[in-house]
Amino acid sequence: MNRGLNKTRIFEDDADKKWFSDAIKDYKEICGANVYHWVWMDTHWHMLAEVVYDNLCRFVGGVQQVYAQYHHKRHGTSGVFWNGRFKSRPVQIGEYLTRCGRYIERNPVRAGLVTKAWDYKWSSAGFYVKGRQDGVTDLNRYVWGREKLSTRGRAEYARELVGAADDEWMRKQSARRAIGSAKFLRQLKEEGGRYRRKRGRPAKVCE
Repeated sequence: MNRGLNKTRIFEDDADKKWFSDAIKDYKEICGANVYHWVWMDTHWHMLAEVVYDNLCRFVGGVQQVYAQYHHKRHGTSGVFWNGRFKSRPVQIGEYLTRCGRYIERNPVRAGLVTKAWDYKWSSAGFYVKGRQDGVTDLNRYVWGREKLSTRGRAEYARELVGAADDEWMRKQSARRAIGSAKFLRQLKEEGGRYRRKRGRPAKVCE
């Protein structure tokens, strides 16, 4: 995720959000990424994606660079645009991935913009509940295991989105550097993931 410098608006209107979405589509192809859950808010964005770690900076950094150039040209802005590079945390595949995704999609509800997450145009919620083809969302097959959701699957997903259980669950995860089980965290350390150390110092990561 990332936000504008000093919490300024990064999207002035729907045209800006559409341009950002199109950039995501392009860089998904370039970097071989899958985007499972996302939301574009006026001052920030969230995205839950699967991408080879070596391509992470190329994917997100590339999108941010071209979008900042576009925004400066269209709106006459200049200078530093983003509040740093971007923030990222590993998320365990399976239920952790899905719950984190629903938390992301509920951003507009928590902000009071809509009462139902799928009524907000600029998120993946409409894809999962209404079947809205946005060109950005890739089906989270780690949960459903098929190319598209059944009517029953959509209804079940909608019921989970209406409740706020994932909001409270995510708040408990906020202090952690990765979202997953204790076994997942140990595995990251053992396999040289986010906690890899070299000569006693943390390895450089893209955040």
